[in-house]
Amino acid sequence: MNKRQIRGTSPSMLALIITLGCLSITSSFSLEADKDQELLVSADGGSRMSIIGDIRLMEMSENVIITRGTMEIRGDTATIETIMSSGEVSKVTVVGTPVYYQQQLDSSDEPVKGSSNSITFYSDEDNGATIVELVGEAVIESPSSNFKCSAITYIAELDLMRDSQGPCSGEFNTSN
Repeated sequence: MNKRQIRGTSPSMLALIITLGCLSITSSFSLEADKDQELLVSADGGSRMSIIGDIRLMEMSENVIITRGTMEIRGDTATIETIMSSGEVSKVTVVGTPVYYQQQLDSSDEPVKGSSNSITFYSDEDNGATIVELVGEAVIESPSSNFKCSAITYIAELDLMRDSQGPCSGEFNTSN
């Protein structure tokens, strides 16, 4: 990947970008070790930051890569929402043609893979589970099933498609 300084970015903005990369999302991820990892972000293009109430929005463009432990999401643009009062990242949305998602599961040697036009991940407020929402030509390939739908809401810790919007097609892998 071609790493370069984001044009027009002040040293304080760069420091904030680096700090943002060190913030963590308050949830556990599929692989047990992932929950202790830092959220890392990179992009080859520009960035823009704004504040709305208690939320800091950072928008990044061009070859965006978001990683945390074994989780990796790649796309064209990303919006990262951070709660200013706590410094916690609350939601990440990546858009692309397509966006790619991959993450290792505790229970399998095979990673979960997915793609769609946009992917949003965040922690469920009730139980802290990692929610991955794939919208627009959504595909999830996991050790237990493979599905293609208009939209899929996936719970990473459980390898579970919680919701989907049709039309859908797919298969369950009965050998696992």
